[in-house]
Amino acid sequence: MKILWFANTPSAASKFLNPALNSGGWIESLEKTLTLEQDIDMHICFYWPVKLNPFSIGTTTYYPIFRNMGKTKIARHIKKYFNQNNDKSELRQLLKVIETVRPDVIHIHGTEDNFGLVQGLTTIPTVISIQGLLSPYTIKYFSGISHSAVRKFTPLKTNLIFVPISLDFAFFKKRAIRERRILGLSKNIIGRTDWDKRVTRVLAPASRYFIGNEMLRPAFYLKQWNRRTENEMIKIVTVMGGAIYKGLETIVETARIINGQKLFPFKWYVVGVNEQTPSVQIVSRWLKTKFNDENIELTGSLNEEQLSDLLIQSDIYCQCSHIENSPNSLCEAMLVGMPIVASFAGGTDSMLENRKEGILVQDGDYYSFAGAIKNLIDNPSQAVEYASNARQRALVRHNPETIVNELINIYTSINHA
Repeated sequence: MKILWFANTPSAASKFLNPALNSGGWIESLEKTLTLEQDIDMHICFYWPVKLNPFSIGTTTYYPIFRNMGKTKIARHIKKYFNQNNDKSELRQLLKVIETVRPDVIHIHGTEDNFGLVQGLTTIPTVISIQGLLSPYTIKYFSGISHSAVRKFTPLKTNLIFVPISLDFAFFKKRAIRERRILGLSKNIIGRTDWDKRVTRVLAPASRYFIGNEMLRPAFYLKQWNRRTENEMIKIVTVMGGAIYKGLETIVETARIINGQKLFPFKWYVVGVNEQTPSVQIVSRWLKTKFNDENIELTGSLNEEQLSDLLIQSDIYCQCSHIENSPNSLCEAMLVGMPIVASFAGGTDSMLENRKEGILVQDGDYYSFAGAIKNLIDNPSQAVEYASNARQRALVRHNPETIVNELINIYTSINHA
C-alpha cells in the first residue's frame, strides 16, 4: 500500500536536514516502525525553509516544499502582522506531490497547517489525525495571563526580536478559522481522547472517527522510574512549549505556595523554555520574580536521552497546561512510570485516570497543585502505586505493534470504503 503523509516535521529526515534539530518525535517513531511492514511504501511531504529536491532515506521518499518565511525578522513580522499566508500557491505544490506519488491513502498529521485543504481537491482516500484543536484552544489561550497583562509586561526588546504574542494570537485565530474549513472537508478522522471526539463530532459531523494512539520516542520505552529513597530535595519536572496557555505562571505560583508554606524543599525543572522565551520574560515581569528565586530551573530543550534520564532521576511529573489534547510529554512520563499531577484540561482525563494513575486538578488552581504534589510526597506507597498503574496503562496504549496494526487497519478501511 502506497501511503503519503503530510506532516509538520520532516519526521525521520530531521537529523539528516539539520543535525541540531531536536524534532521528529512520535511521528518519526511511527514512520520507522510502519516502514518495517513489507506492504507499506512510505512518502512524506513537509514544509522547509530552504529549497530542496525530493530525496530518499532508507525506504522512505521525502518531498520538501519550500516555505518562504521571509529573509529578515522584519519581513517575518510584517508577514505575521498582516496574517499573510500562501495557501493557494502551496496547495498547488501539494497537489503536484500527490500527482507524483499517486498514493492509495493520504494521511494528514494535524489540523494546524494548510495540508488538510487538499481534502477538497482530490478523490484519493484521506484521513486526518488530530493533534491539537485550535478552535477551542483560542478560548483558553489567555486563561492564565490576561491579554492586557501580556501586552503590558512584554519587554520592548522581546517584541522586536520575536513575534509579539498578541500578534501570534491573531494569526492563531485565523488558522482556527482555516481549521474549521479543514474539518468540514474531513471524511475520516483519527483521534484518541473523549475531548477530541466531542469537538470533531461538532466540527466534522459527517466524518468517521477512528481511534489511533501515538508511538512515543524509543528511550521512554527502555527506562523505568524507581522511587528515590534519598530524596531530601524533591525534584519536580515539567515539559512545556513557550505558548502562553501552557501554564508557566501556574508553576511559579505553585512554587511560591510551596516555598511560602515551607511544605518541602524542592527543585522544579522546566524543560523546553529558557530565559529568552517570551512567555518566560512576561511571567517574570508580571509576577515580579526571578525563576531561580522560586527554586525553578529552566533547562531549555533536551533530547530524548537527556529528558528520559531527568524523568527517572526525579520524583514527580507535573503538567500544568490550561488546554491540551493528548500531550506526549505526559504520555512519556506515564511510560517511564512516574507519579504525576496534571491539569484536568482538554483530553488529559482520557490519558490519565484520576486517583488511580495520578492526580488531576483544575487548571490554574495553584493551591490544589501544591496540595496534590504534597499528597504524593506524604504518601509514597500511593505515589508508587499510581506510577505503576500509569506505566501499565501507557505500555498498552503506546504498544508499537498494536499502533501499527491499528493504523494499517484504518488505511485499509478508508481505502476500501
